[in-house]
Parts: sequence; structure tokens; C-alpha cells
Amino acid sequence: MRHIHLYLGIISGIIVFIISITGALYAFKEEIESLNADYKKVQAENKNRILPSKAISIGKKLNPGIQIHAAIYREKDDALEIVYYQAEPMHYSAVYINPYSGEYIKSIDYLKSFWGLVLHGHMALWLPLNIGMPIVAIGTLIFLILLITGLILWWPRNFRIKGVFSFSRNKTKHIKTASIHKVVGFYILIPALIIALTGASWLFGSLAKLIYTSFGGQMEVKYTMLPSDITQKEKYNYPTQAIDMVYQKVKNENKNIPFLEIHPPQKDNESILVELNREPSTHWKMDYIFYDQYTLQELKPKHIYGRYEMAGLPEKIRRMNYDIHTGNILGIPGKICAFLISLFCASLPITGMIMWISRRKQKKKFIQEFDI
Repeated sequence: MRHIHLYLGIISGIIVFIISITGALYAFKEEIESLNADYKKVQAENKNRILPSKAISIGKKLNPGIQIHAAIYREKDDALEIVYYQAEPMHYSAVYINPYSGEYIKSIDYLKSFWGLVLHGHMALWLPLNIGMPIVAIGTLIFLILLITGLILWWPRNFRIKGVFSFSRNKTKHIKTASIHKVVGFYILIPALIIALTGASWLFGSLAKLIYTSFGGQMEVKYTMLPSDITQKEKYNYPTQAIDMVYQKVKNENKNIPFLEIHPPQKDNESILVELNREPSTHWKMDYIFYDQYTLQELKPKHIYGRYEMAGLPEKIRRMNYDIHTGNILGIPGKICAFLISLFCASLPITGMIMWISRRKQKKKFIQEFDI
């Protein structure tokens, strides 16, 4: 068991360190960003904000040829965010405009921003996604195994628990480092397992499905865009007005909603998606509402991403995955916990490597003395 733990730790050490450090940095992204985000605020006016079709038209003029992913409406004193995203070639950016006049405020390239670089490191080790993400997935899986093997190695023999829950006072470097490695690993075991499992479930679809079905879930876990009935195109052809009509309908049904994200259809057979969040600090209570772009009828998804009120316990648990992973589920205390656990996780490969090097030096010294 000790050799398994050692070799798996050597293989995954640098991966676990990078994932943990970048995860710790990302924990307070929103709070740090808010310190220098004047561009996200505007003077609230006593009039309606521009409609999505107008916002999208402005977005196309500002960045011609780039696919518009969504328009995001927040509070009345918040700028309107137009999000651009496309997979090939990879592009992820946003522009902020005045929601009343449509005046341009600021552009952000999320892929080249500091937080974009941190997230890229966390998800793909700064490698191309098709290479880095599988490596991160394997590294996360190995880390889960290391947590279990570490517990087995820590487990006191013959139930002699004296000294196993506290750091050793021995001044010998090797013993002190080993004590830090074991005790830290024990105390962070449960939260580290939760963070690693929630991260792995994003990378392994089968694991996400397994966790979901173990709670009795019967819907699809993978998100897919719902289709519109293209046979109705000639009968109900609203072109750009469809997205405005959906926006008005949702606004009328949800007064003073603090977060509304509307996605224009990218193809003739795609639906219009509206995301509503009454608690923008988290994601799990989000409403995902799909509308046929021709008939404007609401569509019912077969996956877990629908209206929150329709979600059962298995769906809610799966929806919590991201907020649990980041600590958002418990607000600031949860983020502090995620930050500290991530730092402690980053320390494990370091203390483990120091232990390994120290043992090799001791073994080499012993061999030299024996030869003499």
C-alpha cells in the first residue's frame, strides 16, 4: 500500500499542486473583481432597458463575425453584458454597454484575462483543452485514490491513537514533515474528497450519472439545447422579434428578477433559452426555460436543467455540484473553507516529495556507512 501511495503521488504531484493552487486563487474571483469593476455599474434610469434584439445588434457591430452567446440583464444599475462564445476558433469574451442607451463601456477577453489564465490552469494545466483536460481528469482520479490510501496508511495500528491527531514535536526534519503530511491529510480528508468528487464529476460524465442515479434520479444529466419545431417556420416566422417577445413574457412573469440571461438561437432548429436566477451568488437554483423560436411555446427538457421548482432531490443535488465545488453553497464561509482546503491539498504533494527525498538520502547515507 505504501508503494502504491508513493508512486501515484509522484505521478500526480505536479497536477494536484497546480489544480489546488489555481482553485484556491479562483475561490474569491468575484470578490476580488468587484474591487475594480466600476465599468459594471451605470446610473439607473426611470425607463425600460433596451430589448435583447437591440443589444444583440449592437454586439454584432462591436465584434462582427463573432458568435453572440447571450445577453445578460442584472439589476437596474448594472451594465448590460453581451457574451461572445465559439468553440472553433476558440473565443470567449464580453462587452458591457449601457442598458438604457446602448452606449459602449468596456470589452473583456476572458481567455486572456488573469482569471481566464487561472481557470485554464485549473482545468487544463495551460495545455490545449483536448490534451490538458484528460490529464486533469486522470490526476483528479489519482488524487481520490491517494486520499483513500493515505487514510489506510494513517490508520493507527492496534488502535493506538496517541499522537496521530496532532503534529509531532520531534525536531527531526523527516519526522516533522511526515507528521505534517499525515495530520493535514487526515483533517482535510472529507472536504477534500467532496471537492475532488465534485470536480471529477464534471470531467467524467459516467461518474456524474452514477452519483445522480444513486439518489434516485431518472433524467438525463448532460445539458443539451432543445430543438424548435422548424415545420412551423413559415406559419410563425417572428425573426428577431421572437427573442424580444420571450424577454417581455419572462419579465412580466418575474418582476424585479436580479439576473436574466437570454440566449438567441444559433440555428434554425434551436430554441431560445432564458436563465433566471433569484439568488445570483449561487447557480443551483437557476431556472432554465426553453422556448420554441417559432411558436414561442415553452419546451420541457428531458435533462435536469429546467425550472427549479420542478427539480426533485436528485436534480437539486446534481445542480449543487458547482456551488459545492467552489464553496458558494455556504457563501463567504464556504469560500474560505474551499480556499483553505485547496491550499492544504497543494501542500500534500510538497510534504510528500520532501518525505521521499529525505528517505532516499537516509537510505543512501546508510548504504555508504555500511560499505565503510
